[in-house]
Amino acid sequence: MRRNLLAGESGSLYLFALCGISILSNVFYYAMGNVGGAFAGISVSTWVNYAVTQVAIVLVVWLFSLWRRYDLPAVAKLRPMKDPRRYLLLLPVSVAAIVAFLPVSMLFQTFFGAIGYVGGISAGQISYDNVGVFFLSLFVLGVLPALGEELLMRGNVLPGLASRGAVFGVFISALLFSLMHANPLQTGYQFCFGAVLAILFMLSGSLVPCVAVHFLNNFFSLLMTAYIPEIDAAIASLGAYNWLTGTVSFVVGTLALVLLLYAYYRLGKPKDNGGYKVVSGGVVFEEYTITAYADGDGAHGRDRMAPVKDAFRFVGSLFTKRGWQRVERELFLACDVQYVGKQQPMFGVWIAVGLAAAYWLISLIMGLAL
Repeated sequence: MRRNLLAGESGSLYLFALCGISILSNVFYYAMGNVGGAFAGISVSTWVNYAVTQVAIVLVVWLFSLWRRYDLPAVAKLRPMKDPRRYLLLLPVSVAAIVAFLPVSMLFQTFFGAIGYVGGISAGQISYDNVGVFFLSLFVLGVLPALGEELLMRGNVLPGLASRGAVFGVFISALLFSLMHANPLQTGYQFCFGAVLAILFMLSGSLVPCVAVHFLNNFFSLLMTAYIPEIDAAIASLGAYNWLTGTVSFVVGTLALVLLLYAYYRLGKPKDNGGYKVVSGGVVFEEYTITAYADGDGAHGRDRMAPVKDAFRFVGSLFTKRGWQRVERELFLACDVQYVGKQQPMFGVWIAVGLAAAYWLISLIMGLAL
């Protein structure tokens, strides 16, 4: 069986997933037409719809893999990370992402609120009367989306898109991820967060860290909504959007996030013990680069601050074309996605982007009409 996907196939899978979600949700909606009532502030049918959405995603992905005859576990990288030390960085990455992208969410809420959009996240409507409701919400709104959405977006859509280019795959998959939720208030946050998840997938060659970080993000969001209303009050006391605090939070959080992802990359990168070495001259050959070291005992002359300097040097390189080329190269080396090239058919991808954008636009128009 194949162990790779093409970009067009990823676009088709994404469209099938949207159709599958719509069909299965409507089937359950009409099947539960006689089931009324609400639980914890939202209707029973809404609770069921949340779970059905993720079931539909998994079902569509599985059926699509059978139809296109590819190895689903291999493509989706359903395997643990090679270096378990990387798990220690997942929590800091999650926190840094929230700090960096929360101002983006606030900016979108301010803008769409100013033009009269009415909408939001249903999790904010849940009445957390007891801890049982919180754990139910955590399962339905935290665990299930982390499994279903990651299997679709990072496990299957991203590898196909990345066959055209790693950076292309990261950003287009993030765009599709944000449009899929059809929630204008959270579009900016979900795009940025989707890009982080895509980078984690490419660097680790595993879906596990993506599921973990996605779950942690949902967990913190539900925790703040349910039990830490003081945070919302503190934000509201600053005004609808405070440009100074928002800018500082975004800049500091983004810098911390980039440094953490660089540390994540360095931690899992195997040490190069191969190549050609000339002991007398201290010349080391590594792929396409020849690095010359001074003669003498290198152990005593090693710069202990070199990793920190390299990290900030990497941050600076992101403002150059060469830096982005290096990022794309390293992403491909870290994740065994087969590069097919830019000449492959892209019709399915652009159709997926167009229909997802139309789906998002319909949600925006409906919110403006309320």
